[in-house]
Amino acid sequence: MSERSVKYNTEEAAALFARGVGAAKGGQKRVAASLLSRAVQLDPTHEQAWLWLSGVLEDPNEIAFCLRSVLSINPSSERARQGLAWLEQRKMVAAQPVPAAIPAAQPQQSERDRSDREHRENWWVGWRRNRRETSRAWQIVLVAMIMLYALTIGLNYQLRQIISQSKAQHIPTAAPDMPQATLAPTAIPLYQKSLAASEDAQALAYLSAFEAQRGDLRTAVDAYREATSKLGNSSLLHASAARALREKVDGSYKAIAALSPPASLREAHTAYLKGLDEERAAMDDMLEFYGSFSVQLVNRAVLRLEDASQQIAQARAVFGRASQRANTSFPAYTIR
Repeated sequence: MSERSVKYNTEEAAALFARGVGAAKGGQKRVAASLLSRAVQLDPTHEQAWLWLSGVLEDPNEIAFCLRSVLSINPSSERARQGLAWLEQRKMVAAQPVPAAIPAAQPQQSERDRSDREHRENWWVGWRRNRRETSRAWQIVLVAMIMLYALTIGLNYQLRQIISQSKAQHIPTAAPDMPQATLAPTAIPLYQKSLAASEDAQALAYLSAFEAQRGDLRTAVDAYREATSKLGNSSLLHASAARALREKVDGSYKAIAALSPPASLREAHTAYLKGLDEERAAMDDMLEFYGSFSVQLVNRAVLRLEDASQQIAQARAVFGRASQRANTSFPAYTIR
């Protein structure tokens, strides 16, 4: 055997000895016995490995063999002599003279003992490998959960910004400064027609009933923004708030659809309903997002909310001019 091989075996035996001592101190005697046995195989002159091995074995003959090996290496070892004397006094082993030479071979073991030792070593290696793989898997799961939570927070923030922008677009300025409707060119003349005097009373009744629904929608939007403004809230709470807003939009859609607008407001009435319908579809996308966290659903919801804002803004401009025309107390500043 080359000097390099001897050095390598000595270093590996020292490493196994350190691990065996740690296992023995931790109460894992079987693991310690396997490690220390391997250490004395690699370095039969390792006195402390033989001594520690004698402390974790249970068979008296094997313990005595280890102690005699210690005395062969160091005849003045008091601990080995005391341990051997203790076994011989109790007739647990037969008295034998201390070997004069260092044993060149490991303790004699049966085929079954060697099989058990190999099984213990394989178990140890497998346990360490499984532990590393389990630890790595948990790290991957933890990172995935953190990324998913961060994605949820970011997308919820984006949705709140969209709702805020939609709400801001619904707040009209004074009626004379309102932008002209941007529907098809053929619809502009209809929006710009003055309300006939005979239709003023009908327009006033329609707008009064319509204002009640717009007030309810404003309250629902405020409640949704309040529920989703806190980053600590879970996605379940956000989904619950979105579901409540979806139900309110659906109820307002049905109530407004049941109204009978005058001829001059029918196209604006239809445009407003189209805007609400787009908002319902956007809320459906948001509810589906909370179940799958798909970015495509968020993008689709953004586009639908933008279309809804345009439809509602066009209708609101017409309603504002109609309220001034009818000289009513219908508020010019509304949320929707």
